[in-house]
Amino acid sequence: MTAPSSDLIYRLLVQSVVDYAIYLLDTDGNVVNWNAGAERAKGYKAEEIVGRNFAVFYSEADRAAGLPQKALATARAESRFEAEGWRLRKDGTRFWTNVVIDAIHDDDGRLVGFAKITRDITERHQQRLKLVEAKELAEQYSQQMASLSHFLDSVITNIPGSVLALDVSAHPQAEPGEILLANGQARRLFAPGGADIKGRRVRDCLGAEVADYLEGLAAASASGAALPDDSLVQTPIGSRTLRTRTAVGARPDGTGDYLLVITEDVTDELAAYAQIHHMAQHDGLTNLPNRTFFHQRLEAAIRDSAQDGSHAAILCLDLDNFKNINDAFGHGFGDKILLMLASRLKKCVREHDTLARLGGDEFAVVLPHVSRVDEAQHAAQRLIDAVAPPFAIDGHSFTVGLSIGIAISSQEGSSAEQLLRFGDMALYEAKHNGRNRYELFHPDLEAASRVRRQVEIDLRRALHRGELQMHYQPIIEREGCRISGYEALIRWQHPVKGAIPPMEFIPIAEETGLIHELGARALNLACQEAATWTNGATVAVNLSPVQFKNSELVKSVALALEDACLPPHRLELEITESVLLANTEGNIRTLQALKDLGVRISLDDFGTGYSSLSYLRSFPFDKIKIDKSFVRDMGESREAMAIIRAITGLSSSLLIEITAEGVETEEQFRQLQLEGCSHFQGYLFGRPVAAEDRVENVERRDAA
Repeated sequence: MTAPSSDLIYRLLVQSVVDYAIYLLDTDGNVVNWNAGAERAKGYKAEEIVGRNFAVFYSEADRAAGLPQKALATARAESRFEAEGWRLRKDGTRFWTNVVIDAIHDDDGRLVGFAKITRDITERHQQRLKLVEAKELAEQYSQQMASLSHFLDSVITNIPGSVLALDVSAHPQAEPGEILLANGQARRLFAPGGADIKGRRVRDCLGAEVADYLEGLAAASASGAALPDDSLVQTPIGSRTLRTRTAVGARPDGTGDYLLVITEDVTDELAAYAQIHHMAQHDGLTNLPNRTFFHQRLEAAIRDSAQDGSHAAILCLDLDNFKNINDAFGHGFGDKILLMLASRLKKCVREHDTLARLGGDEFAVVLPHVSRVDEAQHAAQRLIDAVAPPFAIDGHSFTVGLSIGIAISSQEGSSAEQLLRFGDMALYEAKHNGRNRYELFHPDLEAASRVRRQVEIDLRRALHRGELQMHYQPIIEREGCRISGYEALIRWQHPVKGAIPPMEFIPIAEETGLIHELGARALNLACQEAATWTNGATVAVNLSPVQFKNSELVKSVALALEDACLPPHRLELEITESVLLANTEGNIRTLQALKDLGVRISLDDFGTGYSSLSYLRSFPFDKIKIDKSFVRDMGESREAMAIIRAITGLSSSLLIEITAEGVETEEQFRQLQLEGCSHFQGYLFGRPVAAEDRVENVERRDAA
């Protein structure tokens, strides 16, 4: 049987702490994490208290006096606050606590929250009160009492700390190291079975490690050396850690000196602080290093590489299509995949590498001491191969890909922030080039990133300056002479750069979230302009898959129709198969809600993706559009022609209209008519033009 790792033993020890209430606060004092000890001490379940302000544990009088706020202010200003006082449990009972609030700062020194540790010391407090009371009584009767030794022995016996008095007299008859006094806590902590150890030598009754330590203190005292204060010693008794305080005094009988050793078991306290430290540097789900710890390891790798002439490499990892699984099956499944993924990835990295979870499905690896670029490339390929096999969870099989961006430090000097930025750029390139692959950063990627950023800035301005317009391409019926509608296509006329193709700004709009505002603008313009057409033609508007993440999509469509006074049946919304791939159930509900408004729904680019027949069963589409790539190749490719015939045959059986896109020649048009297409669109009938230039009657010409 393999022995458990020290890390596992350590985590089990920390997780077993129930005598301390440990919880994390955000910068406003709201509880963000809660341990079992806190639940036991306070009487609240985690779900009852996480998210609430820690002031709930104070009495109304204390809250009115502003004590919680003063405690946070002290911790914020001095990095630590410590106090004792009464606190409230859920059932209203009070208990006396020792409270420590430590400020937590990130690497840049910014305050990110507080660690709060509360210990129930009601019993100790009562003992203190008894001790104070006893001392007061002793003072009152000191002149009447011949001896206080029995009384003080009783007090010492019952205090919670461990008290030992060792003989350190130089008297010839005194035996060095003899135990003059040991209270009950000392016997329970040090002596086997709690045996009486008074009058015995330290070496005869205590463990070797503790005996060495105590005899060392006694020897130092006898020689007049300075004694350590508030020192820690690791004992062999259950691996406990003690905090020790010492004092030297003269024996009442005048026969010599004694060494008073007061010890407190701080094992749980240290474990609690260690847990806080670990939680601050590790991801709560996978227990991998978090972004903060990762940043520290990356900086160390860069420093080390600069000293030995090697390089530090960073691999930025991102799962492909992970969000689709999260949306379709819930975050519980997603978390299970992330745990399995972390396990696979850890097996692929070296012992001195650092694998971290930066957040969500983003991971990263630091590779120190890299001599050649291909070492990082081989590491990236190992990670991709490890993720490739399906994940089997609760009877389901999931396959996800892994995209990786690689950045290598330079001998001229690289910062951690720079390497992370370069790694992100390379990751973007990997996703752009097809996903499930790795890309190595090169300077051209930085230039491309600046271009994307500038496009985003210009696009935001364009939305406010009215630079975006709609162009319209005619859609004709089977006979080829009557226009039944137009497809609305957004165009951007930049004041300096001129016309910018949609493929250069639509993907950026989707990445940045601008697609929601852009889509709403396109929808409103199309509806308003279509409402002015006297021929009753329909207008088709494309919806991005990203727009389906907006819960207000159906409302936006309804408002656009209402504002333009456009009858719903004249609006056709075009979607692609990716809408049905992502969050299928939720998006089907959205599509049905749109159809309930009275608008028509068209499935665009059919045949280029998965083209699952289940799509046509799950939702009653009004129209299917054959992608122009099949129309272009139909004269030379039997496969393209076979796909067109399959789609038209399927549509005919399901009574769904079908539009062929990209029709450019009379020959294509005639063949598609024979195959059963009901509508046609392409340069043969007209190019996309502004609303005022749109054609109302078709005069066909062979575009070839």
